[in-house]
Amino acid sequence: MRGRLSALAALALTACATGPSAATKPAPPTDARDIGGATWLIEGSFAAGGSPDGNSLILHGPEGAVVIDTGRHAAHVGAIQRALRQRGTPPVAIINSHWHLDHVSGNLALKATYPGVRVYGTSAIDGALAGFLAASAAASRRALADATLSAAARVGIERDLATIARGAELRPDVIVDEPREMSIAGRRLSLRIARGAVTERDLWIYDGARKRAIVGDLVTLPAPFLDTACPEGWSKALGDVAVSGAEQVVPGHGPVMTMADFDRWRSTFDDFIACARGTGALEGCSTGWLAGAAEFIGTDGKRAKAMADYYGGLIRAGKLDGYCTA
Repeated sequence: MRGRLSALAALALTACATGPSAATKPAPPTDARDIGGATWLIEGSFAAGGSPDGNSLILHGPEGAVVIDTGRHAAHVGAIQRALRQRGTPPVAIINSHWHLDHVSGNLALKATYPGVRVYGTSAIDGALAGFLAASAAASRRALADATLSAAARVGIERDLATIARGAELRPDVIVDEPREMSIAGRRLSLRIARGAVTERDLWIYDGARKRAIVGDLVTLPAPFLDTACPEGWSKALGDVAVSGAEQVVPGHGPVMTMADFDRWRSTFDDFIACARGTGALEGCSTGWLAGAAEFIGTDGKRAKAMADYYGGLIRAGKLDGYCTA
């Protein structure tokens, strides 16, 4: 999670080419997994007591590579950079699904290494820099005054504050606020826009040649990350993914899904939102999430329960309603 200003979340977030021939194909990157269609996945992580990195993808095309989401921590960004070097294909573009720090922070290092790379994303980061991220930075500075703060938490807060301080550099070079069909690095991609879902505007990608939807935080684990979300807008966006023609979904957090997997996750999400909007015991909402998403959560049930309790409470109290204005 990224950090609504709360004890649970504030510190965590602050918020078609086929590639080289078999005869010349380089060794697989050690930090990335080939998921087919000249596409490599650098899996995100969410260490206990820490803040997450979202999944990143590298799409290889005849004109270079496209990086989708760039993570947060140096280790994750380093994995992206090693995978690019090992494949020998420099990036010409970065596509950010949304502005959360665990998906855009790596832009700074990648642009320093590859000055010609162009970033594609929505304009929603402008409102975030003036609103959510500014408030989160203020809360983080107050947290640094706490003498009991662990060294690891302090390092994480200082890292995110440094990123927010360079927020203007995270703005995209190419604004994509409306759906667009584009050729990027010689690959045909459909850039889709979800309004008022995880953020004010989310960008997700449909790779028609692979029948693959790359959806950013429209799918997350071990629970939906609702810090800056409109639950009903998010549900609508999931419906758009469902009818996109995709046969595979790449989440922002969690493993690659078949459409059957996605349908079960989506159904559990909708049930959770409906429960939290209702009048029954909130405990039943988080319990329902754990039961419905058990196959995806695995051994992370304790954290999934804590997150579902927290977000269910935000929904019930109407604290996310302000995001439902798009």
